[in-house]
Amino acid sequence: MVTMSKNRSPSIRLPLTIGLIFTIFTSGLLAKELPSNKLATTQVIISCEQSLKQDHDDYYYSNLLQLALTKTIPTHGNYELKFIPVRPITNRLLRDIERDQIDVTWMPFAKDLKYDLTPVKVRLLKNLSDYRVFLIRAQDTEKFAAVKNLEDLRKFKGGIGSHWPDRQVMEENNLPLVLSLSYFNLFKMLKSNRFDYFSRGIYQVRTEVDTYADQGIVLEKYLFLRYDNPVYFYVHKNNHQLAERIETGLKIAIEDGSFNELFNRIDNLRWGEKLLEEKHRTVIQLNTF
Repeated sequence: MVTMSKNRSPSIRLPLTIGLIFTIFTSGLLAKELPSNKLATTQVIISCEQSLKQDHDDYYYSNLLQLALTKTIPTHGNYELKFIPVRPITNRLLRDIERDQIDVTWMPFAKDLKYDLTPVKVRLLKNLSDYRVFLIRAQDTEKFAAVKNLEDLRKFKGGIGSHWPDRQVMEENNLPLVLSLSYFNLFKMLKSNRFDYFSRGIYQVRTEVDTYADQGIVLEKYLFLRYDNPVYFYVHKNNHQLAERIETGLKIAIEDGSFNELFNRIDNLRWGEKLLEEKHRTVIQLNTF
């Protein structure tokens, strides 16, 4: 049996002490330099169906949100995306974000938003959301061929959702409107001559043209309506951490090309970009006050 002296020399203890200090010190440095694997999982609640076809608007936005959150896993930790039933009325949806029942939504920028929300200012649709086209009755095609400017357009009535942000822009430009709470009713109202045109985003209209062709509703082919209309993700104004995470993730995705990769997989968005190349259309510019 080997025994150790009670009078062990300090010279033996000193290297052990130094080694212990060095270990503690370097461990602390590594903890600061390396991302922690113990970051809390962030739960993100959205009002959206979980299983959507690619031609549904929410398919793109929900997948883009997941892309942004995934890009930030190394710096912000894992996430869980929770889907809850869709809120059909925008005002109810925004109130639910105020109440922390929903975390994120997506919509066009609203300068006078009356809710405690803040936009994540990265354009989700590039410049596509700045351009709109009209759905009209087929027999009115030549009437719209005579429209050359905003004053000409004011001779017609447009249809729009009563709670849509675009309504304010069109009213501020003195465009006569007929309102509806129901998106689907707007097509019926157009068909029955309640108004003359239904303004749609060029990224939205492809599927609608196909769906309503047998009801005499067609894509107007001479005009673009244009105004600054970026689409952003929105979160509660106090949810700075989530806003920063989404913004960081979107910028990473733009930089590494995965944003464009997702964008270009969406048929409606590619179709909208192709439509924007139609140089024969007259662009009617609206003011955003």
